Amino acid sequence: MVNRTKNAIIDGFNRLIKENDFQKISVDMIMKVAGVSRSTFYRHFHDKYEVMNETYKNLLDYYTDPANSSNYRDLCYHLFSYAQENLKIFRNVLDSKGHNSFANFIYEYSYEKALSITKANRNGAGFTPVEELQVDIFCHGIYAVYQKIVRQKYDINPSDAADALYEMMPASLKYYWW
Repeated sequence: MVNRTKNAIIDGFNRLIKENDFQKISVDMIMKVAGVSRSTFYRHFHDKYEVMNETYKNLLDYYTDPANSSNYRDLCYHLFSYAQENLKIFRNVLDSKGHNSFANFIYEYSYEKALSITKANRNGAGFTPVEELQVDIFCHGIYAVYQKIVRQKYDINPSDAADALYEMMPASLKYYWW
């Protein structure tokens, strides 16, 4: 029941974001579309930012599962394909501002995911100091690239973008990821 309710809230937010700028969406709007009470909403999420970020988290978790992507190149391809198929949604969330913004969350969660994958494939060992620097820059850059792809600033298809990003990935990490 908990997952079904949480998913109803996420689905409600995703229906709203297709047609509304992020700043115009309120918790009350999400509750109404999801069919939940205020207490139910706040039992699952702190605010609308957390709902927005949960959508990206679920997407990244799904595509980093080895059953859905066999390497980092596949992950990039899936993420950029999804973004192109859902341009309006991503345009609406990219303009969120503040500490809980989509930009900050993409960076933070991508970095956490990269660290957890690396540790899992290195028997618990994390990044070296050089790799930490490389991954930090890479994760910040992913948001910038993702934003430009969503805003159609690059004339590149998801396959070519995935190939290019895979080639740029730090060599010391490229093969630890799956």
